[in-house]
Amino acid sequence: FLSAVWKELDLPPPTRAQNSIADYLQHGPKRLQISAFRGVGKSWISAAFVLWLLFKDPDKKILVVSASKERADNFSIFCQKLILDISWLEHLRPTSDDQRWSRISFDVGPAKPHQAPSVKSVGITSQMTGSRADLMLFDDVEVPLNSASDLQREKLLQLITESESILTPHENSRILFLGTPQST
Repeated sequence: FLSAVWKELDLPPPTRAQNSIADYLQHGPKRLQISAFRGVGKSWISAAFVLWLLFKDPDKKILVVSASKERADNFSIFCQKLILDISWLEHLRPTSDDQRWSRISFDVGPAKPHQAPSVKSVGITSQMTGSRADLMLFDDVEVPLNSASDLQREKLLQLITESESILTPHENSRILFLGTPQST
């Protein structure tokens, strides 16, 4: 799936590191962390992973959380762009005007009606309470601006622990963390 998306984006074939990340996303534990330097493609690979999950099961619910709301929204927008631009993903496009299709949350076409959108994006300090998700994807939630002091790190940890109450109680529900090392 990743290779097919990369081909549609006119990118070279995925590197060994990118394939390793994709494999770990697919086969890794229910709680996992991927840490890699900028430029590896963690977010793009994760967007392809999200679409692969929805391709297999359009009723999945995914919550994307980033340090900033704008970064989380960009993840959702990228997923939407892939759905609109890749012909073999057209069945994931909205099929009715009743479905959500905004930059902060959207439904995929074949999904059954549900209170939670297929994909929703929020900033780490946004209101996550009330959301439900089968997959929570934390994409670079820790940045120097929100983790410079002990107090800020404690607050960030408290926000992250809310994820367990947001996660649906299904056997295959997962929490994924993507991170960028801030120093060697």
